[in-house]
Amino acid sequence: MQNKTCVIGHVNPDTDSIAAAMGYAWLLCERDGMDTIAGRAGPLNPQSAWVLKQLNLESPVLLTDASPRFESVMQRLDSIRPDAQLSEAWTLASKTGGVAPVVDEDGNHTASSMA
Repeated sequence: MQNKTCVIGHVNPDTDSIAAAMGYAWLLCERDGMDTIAGRAGPLNPQSAWVLKQLNLESPVLLTDASPRFESVMQRLDSIRPDAQLSEAWTLASKTGGVAPVVDEDGNHTASSMA
């Protein structure tokens, strides 16, 4: 499940939340070719368990932690050297939403980039 996109509903899921997660995960897989899985953010209630049993469907996987991981939210940015022209920093910052990291030859931030 490492590289899958998990589709979940709200905490304390009810039948519509479970069905929506299952349906949307299926849609993303079929329509967009995404590697998806339906999940749930809490225990199944009796009604949802009954519906899934009647339809002979497996319960979505229980996700106990949906916190983002660093690798899923990180973004690698281009950088400039301390002796770069101001126009170079301006061009880079305009591409990255106002960020122009200044690094030395080893790729470490410099004192001027911490200001």
